[in-house]
Amino acid sequence: MKTIKFMIGVLFALLIGTAVQAETGLNAFAVGGTVLASGAVLPQVVKNLPKGMAFMAVTPATDISALQGYITKYSTTLINQMLNGLDFIRDLAVERTVREPRALPKMTVDEGVRRLNVSIETAKGGRTWTERILTPHLGMKIIKIIPEEVRESFMSAMLDPNAKELPYAQWVWAQEFAKIAAELNDNFYLNTRPTVVDFDAAATYAVGAHILYKDVIYKQVSAGTTTAGESPENAAAKWSDVDNKVLFDGPDAIIKDAIANDGLLTVNTGTFNETDAYAYVKEMWGTVTEAHKNRGMVAHVSYDVQQDLAENINTLFGSGKGIGGVDVEEGNSFIMKNTGGRLRIVPHTWMGDSRRIIITHPGNAVLGLNQASDAQKIGKVVETLHGYRAIVKFIMGFQFRDIENLYVNDQD
Repeated sequence: MKTIKFMIGVLFALLIGTAVQAETGLNAFAVGGTVLASGAVLPQVVKNLPKGMAFMAVTPATDISALQGYITKYSTTLINQMLNGLDFIRDLAVERTVREPRALPKMTVDEGVRRLNVSIETAKGGRTWTERILTPHLGMKIIKIIPEEVRESFMSAMLDPNAKELPYAQWVWAQEFAKIAAELNDNFYLNTRPTVVDFDAAATYAVGAHILYKDVIYKQVSAGTTTAGESPENAAAKWSDVDNKVLFDGPDAIIKDAIANDGLLTVNTGTFNETDAYAYVKEMWGTVTEAHKNRGMVAHVSYDVQQDLAENINTLFGSGKGIGGVDVEEGNSFIMKNTGGRLRIVPHTWMGDSRRIIITHPGNAVLGLNQASDAQKIGKVVETLHGYRAIVKFIMGFQFRDIENLYVNDQD
């Protein structure tokens, strides 16, 4: 009898929900949940609804409380999980307590070995100290959430039969931090720290200029100079939103600065493709000193470059010559042929579609974080009329320890 009453209550609520949806556009399940919530059958309904459906009876006020409570308790864990999960953190040497510019020192010791002579008491040569500076910068994301706007997305995800069942608050924050991670990873290589000026309606801006306009940083991307008054609002084609691309100097910016100011030389020029990629990298390898080669090196490349290399090498030395079982697999790191096993090609998602080839020693590319700092945190959660706002802060920087053992081509 109880089962029959339960089913009648559910059907009645769904009928009402369907009718209201037809007239108003409101979600039928939400309306049905409200109807059920007003009766004595709610505990039984919540208990028996499919996975995720019980959320329909949760009120926005409860949503906000759950979201605030979860982020207050797990803010440090969420940030650390997000940072540790980034591809470039797994690929680079990481300094995890950088809160201000940090010197990355290098000691060069002169040669001084000679035959024994008891009449000689002075040292031959000495040592030289040099350093490169890793400068971290703060980044942030302000998050605005209205529970009603994310509830249906949550419901849809939880109703997938293959979905991992998660509490609502945990699911919402997981989506937010996944997006932050994607933004950082996808823009890491080409990030730069340019000078940014407030937009002036009377000024003109050359290509490459950066302005702050209505709280957003834009880059001028048109072929020529703007005319006075052309803003991101009335001349959108001339400006690009680069907020997530101007956090700190990434590898591309550091390399270009070293070429311009520190004497770093490019060791190969011009383009290459799947027909000549092997010869191109082999030519770069020929410029590396034997002392550097003997310590073992890595070539940081994009997945597109790795694919070109794999196709070319397989054509030259594998299936293209009728030799089976030796082909380089696309997407995997591998030891470059004819380098004495001393050069490993390593593809990275964070290099995007770059054609740059960066040959150096493992550990020479350094990422700076500060996972022990109060500055790297989720700030106060501020409740608003319809939901809440919160701010996520983090610290990040990049540098090469040494450019003497850095070999690059001239492609961006």
